[in-house]
This record gives sequence, C-alpha cells and structure tokens, in this order.
Amino acid sequence: MRNRRLLPVFLAITLSLTVLMGFASSVDASQTGGMTPGEYFGIGNGRNGLIVVKVNVSADRIESVEVVSQDETHNTGSVPLRAYPDLIVEHQTLNVDIVSGATISSVAMLSAVLDAVTQAGGARAMFSSRLPAPEAPEDCAADIVVIGAGGAGMTAAIHAAKEGRNVILLEQLGIVGGTSNYTIESIAAVQSRVNVATGSTLDAVTQAANLVRGNPDGNPEAFEIFTANNGEMVDWLRTIGAPLNVTSGSSGATASREVGEVGVTVVSALKAETLRAGVDLRIDSRATELIVTDGVISGVKVSAKGGDYTISSGAVIMAVGGFGANNAMVTEYAPQYEGYDFSCTPGATGSGHLMAQAVGAELANMDYIRVNVSYSERDDGAFYYVNSLFANGGILVNDDGLRFITDGGGYGTGPAIVEIANGRGWAIFENSIVEGVRDVRKYGELGLYVSADTIGELADKIGVNRANLEKTIETYQGYVAAGADEEFNRNNPSMTFTNAPFYASRVICRVQGTFGGITTNLEAEVLTPEGEVIPGLFAAGECANDGTWGANPASVNLVFGRIAGQSAAAYAD
Repeated sequence: MRNRRLLPVFLAITLSLTVLMGFASSVDASQTGGMTPGEYFGIGNGRNGLIVVKVNVSADRIESVEVVSQDETHNTGSVPLRAYPDLIVEHQTLNVDIVSGATISSVAMLSAVLDAVTQAGGARAMFSSRLPAPEAPEDCAADIVVIGAGGAGMTAAIHAAKEGRNVILLEQLGIVGGTSNYTIESIAAVQSRVNVATGSTLDAVTQAANLVRGNPDGNPEAFEIFTANNGEMVDWLRTIGAPLNVTSGSSGATASREVGEVGVTVVSALKAETLRAGVDLRIDSRATELIVTDGVISGVKVSAKGGDYTISSGAVIMAVGGFGANNAMVTEYAPQYEGYDFSCTPGATGSGHLMAQAVGAELANMDYIRVNVSYSERDDGAFYYVNSLFANGGILVNDDGLRFITDGGGYGTGPAIVEIANGRGWAIFENSIVEGVRDVRKYGELGLYVSADTIGELADKIGVNRANLEKTIETYQGYVAAGADEEFNRNNPSMTFTNAPFYASRVICRVQGTFGGITTNLEAEVLTPEGEVIPGLFAAGECANDGTWGANPASVNLVFGRIAGQSAAAYAD
C-alpha cells in the first residue's frame, strides 16, 4: 500500500511526468543514442514505503540522481540512499554493492533509478559495468582494536580514544549501530537529570535490588554497577547530541516523537562522537581471527573488500553483538527455535563468540535466548515491530481464533508462544486505534493488516474458525465490562470491539536477542572457564556474559562499553 504521506508528492510527480513524457515524445530516441534526454521519476519499494528518485539523463549517460521522497530509517536504510547517487553518476553503473545491513533499501533505490532509466528508453545493460576494485589494505597497528560498531563498540572506542589511545573500530556490515538501531521504546536512566527533573525518586540501590529479585541468576555486583551508571550515561549521551529529553517511567529515558526512535537517536550521536574522537572507523571490515603471542592477545586478522590484512594491537575489545541472526547456532543451544528468523542486526552471527572461544574464553548461558511475538512481515520479507497493537488494547489469538496466553508481546511470553502456538498468532483489534494511534496507521500503510466489517467476516478472511473468534470477542467484551480478565489476568482490558471495522495482523515470534556469551569480570576482561583473565582481551555488549542477565540491553551495552574502553586503555598503557 502506498504511503499516504507521499500522495501530494505523487500528484506533483504525475504532473511532471506528463509534461516530461509529452516533451520526450517529440524527440526521436533512435537519433540520440538510446535514451531520450530529460528528467524522469522512478519508484522503488523501500522498507518503510516508496522511494522516489529524479534521474536526469542524456542520450547515453545518467547525469544526476536525486532522492525526492523516502521514509527509510536513518543510519540504516538511508545509507545507500546517500551513497548511491554519486557512485552511479561517477561510474555510470547500477552494478554497485548492496549495503550489508540495508538490503531492502539498497535494492529499492537501485530499482527506482532503473525505473527512471527504463522510462527514458534505456536498459540495465547500459549501466552494468563493475566498480573499480578497492585497493588492497596493508597491515597496520593500533593501541586498541574494537570489533563491532554497535552501541557497545562505539562507546568503547570513544572512551578508549579519550584516554589518548589510537583506536581502530571494525564493523563487518556497511552500516553502524548493530542491534542498537532497533531500540524503539526507551533506555534505562536511573537518576538521570531528566528523570530527576520530572520528579523520579527511584535511586540506583533500589533499582539494583529490583533487578536482583527479577533476575536471580544475575550478578548482584553487575546490577549495582549498571544502575549506578546508566543515568550518568544518558546524561553523557545528551551532551554528545542525543536529545533524550523525555522520561519513560521512573527509570527510563527516550526521545520525543518529533525526534524519532530512541535507537536511531543514540546511534546517530555515537557515530558523530566516534568520528570527533579520532577513531579510525572501518565498515565492511570483518574480523576473522584473534592473534595470540605468548599467551597474550596481540592483534586481529581482518577480511575487507580489498583483501585480508592484519592489525597488531595492544588490546582487543570484542563488541560484536549476539548470535540471533545465526539460526544454526541458535538451534545448537535452543533447539526449539530452529527455523526462527531474527529481529536483531544481521551482523549478529556469533563470530565474536567463536573467535573468543578459540583463544580460550568461556562461553556461558548460551541458551538464554529471547524471542518476541510482536513482529509482522510484509510479502517482500521486510518485518516490523508492531507492539502498538497490543499496547493499545488489541488481543492475541491463535490459528483457531482462541486466546491462549496473556495478550501482548515481550520477552516473557515469547517462549510460551513458541511452545503453545508454534510462535504464531493474530493480533485482533478495532478501528479506534487505527484512527487514534499514528503507529497503527503506519502499519496499515505498510500493508501489515486486513480489515472486515464484522468479526465473522474477519475470521473468514484470515482463515480462522469463525465461531471461535466470535465467541472469543464476546467473552472478552464481558471482561472489559467487568474490568477484569478472568482467563489470563490482562491488566486493564479495554478494547470493546464495538467500533467497526475490525482488523487482524499476522504476528510471529522472532529471535530478538541472545544474552549468554563470552564470560567477563566487572572490568570487562574476558575469562577462561577456570576464571583466569585472558590478557589483552575485553568484551562488552550482547556478546558478553557480564552478569546483567539481559536487563535493558540497550543501556547495559553503553555502560559496560565504557568500562571496556577504559579498561582496555589502562591495559594498553
């Protein structure tokens, strides 16, 4: 479905195309070398909607490419949109590398340009030459190498550089941010300035005690470090450009709606600060092996587009994220998730775990894997977090049209949904939240739900038992009237299902994160199974088994990323 916010643009484009094509028809393309010169508008189906480009062509060249309209995510889908126009014009080719981590946006951008070229009478074959091969990289040295440019890795690199160390930051994808890009709601911020200013009295000691009670397998000391530092971390993020000016409860901070999703906000600030700090950031650079000299970590082997090379270093920080995108590895530790897709970064392949294990690191709690049912897919494979359906009152039913668990997503219900309903269900909701909630309208623009005038018609449309779904809704209406959910104890059941039309969105469980990993101590030093420190090796973020047991990972990654950067800087002194 077309993005409604683009309709005014399309009206203008339609008018422009009419004028342009009318002008072009007066020119004989065969006399100009293949394409009819002029401006053409091309359209590609991006991840978040349509990508519209304006392409100026001469008889045999693409003279310019301009993105007219797009809604791709900043720092991920926007990366190829910024990079491709100059590449295409300079090298006169559409045969450019897909930006790893932004595949859908990359393909859509190239498709939009090809659409315009085709309208001009051209063809892909005219613009299919290969880009020049990149120069072969040379061996080099640094004080510290950080592997993985997500939230933990960039934070570690920044703080190591601020200690005066020469830092190289490697990222295997063509984008930075890792799974931090997907943080949507908030990050922990106990006693941050914003939280205090808005009246929060929750202190770090109380929050640490709460985390210990909720996560008895965690390390109490790690929770104390986390809660004592996450508010200060949010205050620091604000000083480097992340406008985290909105509270999320007594212990969280986020960005305003006008700013956008909190993860994109944080990643943007970290990337800018990484470059300001003088860190040598290298994308499309995959670490393949840790180098050990006399029992001490002394460098990294790297594979890049131009070839393989070696970086000698005084210390290495592993910040590569989890292994949720590697289903073979997920299945090894949690067979019940075999075949499940992921919602984390595609760079979360477990490569760092295996590199660390190869030099003697302990891998622990590897079966601690979180899945979440709050995802819906588009036909082209793009997936979206749709928790606003449940947060605003929608219910969850199985393929028989029956409720089977407390409604909503989240880490707690995911494993049960996998066990009970094969990780699948339907979010059922009414028109009140379509009209009232912007996120829900956006889901519709992306084609993520279907509608019907009655619950029975909706059941027929999605293929669930009609009588069951009608009975489910009738029973739920009684719970709403009574103010209590007698079946699954949902807090404050509120959707009356009296406001037609009614809607259904297929929701599925995806692997959202893996929280076991490389065992570290409280200084982020990597340990062997015997508890001994591996000299020169540090770890932080989702790849690290740091004792916080997955408590607010977006914030944990930053807190322990800073600790890793400072510890590595002190070690490499």
